[in-house]
Amino acid sequence: MAAAVAVRPGWWTRLARRSVAGTLRLLRLRESRERVARGFSLGLIINFLPSFGFGVLISGFVARAFGGNLAAGLAGGASLTFAWPLLFYFNVKVGSLFARPERAINDLADVTTETMDAMMWGQAFVIGCVVNCMVVGLLVYVALLVLYPPLRPRVMHRVRRLAIAMRRKRQPATS
Repeated sequence: MAAAVAVRPGWWTRLARRSVAGTLRLLRLRESRERVARGFSLGLIINFLPSFGFGVLISGFVARAFGGNLAAGLAGGASLTFAWPLLFYFNVKVGSLFARPERAINDLADVTTETMDAMMWGQAFVIGCVVNCMVVGLLVYVALLVLYPPLRPRVMHRVRRLAIAMRRKRQPATS
């Protein structure tokens, strides 16, 4: 009889499991849809501000401080963390519609540490930050208010099925 050997999962498997667990945690919230929408949208807009790597933590505190749900704020903050160069680019591009930027950024490839340091608190960047935060925050808030209640049961059912399938795949075969 062979002893069951626990196989340590790779980083991709751990990331998938944590994503499923976080999604289930967010969908199980029994609070009002308004608090969940407020928390998620406030957490999401923190990504448009320079947070120096603390965006996820800040998003949870901001969501809670303004009456939103803490877990939804953390989920919103984590959702766009990987895309900060793209968000910086959007801030500068939107801000350049209202004010002239200090340096020209034509492509996403132009977002380097030098251009970021030079433009971090420039007028175009700050205006773009404010406009993007207001527009994206409002759009996400309204979309979640409308879509969260009808989609919640179906999405929760699918995520639970995915979690069960992942659990079955993880269990070693017994003979």
